[in-house]
Amino acid sequence: MPPHVNLLIIDSDKASRETIEATLKPYADTIKIIGSVATFSEAALSIQRVEPNVIILELADIQQGADYIRLLLSRHPRTSIIVSSVEKSSEWILTAMRAGAVEYLLRPIIQQELLQALQKVGRFGFAKPVEEKQRGKIISVYYPIGGVGTTTLAVNLAASLATEGAKVALVDLNLFSGDISTFLDVNPTYTLSSVTTNIARLDANFLMTVMTRHSSGPFVLTEPVEVDEAISITPEQILRILEFLRGIFTYVIVDCGGALADCNLAIFESSNTILFTTALSLPALKNTKRYLVAMERRGFHKDRLKLIVNRYLPKADIQIKDAEKVLGYSVFQTIPNCYDDVINSINKGMPVVKLLPRSPVSKSIEALADMVK
Repeated sequence: MPPHVNLLIIDSDKASRETIEATLKPYADTIKIIGSVATFSEAALSIQRVEPNVIILELADIQQGADYIRLLLSRHPRTSIIVSSVEKSSEWILTAMRAGAVEYLLRPIIQQELLQALQKVGRFGFAKPVEEKQRGKIISVYYPIGGVGTTTLAVNLAASLATEGAKVALVDLNLFSGDISTFLDVNPTYTLSSVTTNIARLDANFLMTVMTRHSSGPFVLTEPVEVDEAISITPEQILRILEFLRGIFTYVIVDCGGALADCNLAIFESSNTILFTTALSLPALKNTKRYLVAMERRGFHKDRLKLIVNRYLPKADIQIKDAEKVLGYSVFQTIPNCYDDVINSINKGMPVVKLLPRSPVSKSIEALADMVK
């Protein structure tokens, strides 16, 4: 059967064009590359011969790129345009999407992301399915009150999981005291409330436009800026957001805290794994015991609840075996107490697993990442 999708590549970088061509070569029975050119003017010649179903367009200048998108769509309204750019700002993404692009890929283009983008176009199926894998895993990191390092763990776990090319989301659902933006030194234009206030138009494309990709790898959705915004967020909105995220990402890491009610229960219902994070102190263990019992009563059992001991000191007065006896849980992983390394990473806005990969903290979190995959 002849190819039934005509695809055009417009990209000034020859190596990038070759990468796209190599990625699509196994699908030659489905996709025909009608042109692979460096400039928009060269593309016009290819389009004159055969109308493309899909165009992969490099964006180097957002205003010019948006004009190109609008011009292409005015002449070929049925064509789907996927753009790629080194620029990861929300303004560029939104401008491209508003002009009519259906997907926005960061450069260098990752092969899996390109295949997923093409399949999302919805015009064809691949001879070799790219989405046979299960939906993404949601891993929540929780302690009811602050002070035990849930954000440190969530940020570094997300960065660890993103190192092997997996597509990872990091979401701050600690609605009233979230701190991911501070830990990663980001000040995004759009936050969680940008999603919840536009919940009616929520889809994969919209979610990607409001998320910020951090240099450490994860795509980040930060906490609401205002308390009033957090108050208005509902469990139903949380469930819907997480369901979309798990359809896009390999892993979704959620930082959460607060009462065992409402939005937190929605998070836990959606989670494949709940990393209950605590410390080896009497107050922390007492609180941990109360909440673990309450969570089990609500149906969150040991197959999903995993106990993490943060700031672990081997010679502390309270030992791991003591905590396990009191709590009735085996400790899933310990994170050593390396205060200076962690503070240094926070001050620099870079996860410790990236900044100081040889730190004992980094090694323990890398091991945890392997355990939750």
